[in-house]
Amino acid sequence: MTTQKLKLEYPLNKVGVPVFSQLVSVFDVHPNVLAADINPAKGGWLLISITGNDETLERAASWIREQGITLSAAD
Repeated sequence: MTTQKLKLEYPLNKVGVPVFSQLVSVFDVHPNVLAADINPAKGGWLLISITGNDETLERAASWIREQGITLSAAD
């Protein structure tokens, strides 16, 4: 199992979409929210750690991007 820290940046039109919960149900990953700043009028971001096997983490990252969420590695 691998753990990665990721920053998810949500545009305004994605704030109300349950992307994070879908990530949990679609992929065999274990995310943990480390920090967040979400504003329904502005968009926002989540800093998460996510644990899973390497292939699943890659597929999950691609899926997140397909949903219109900007994804970057976090320190």
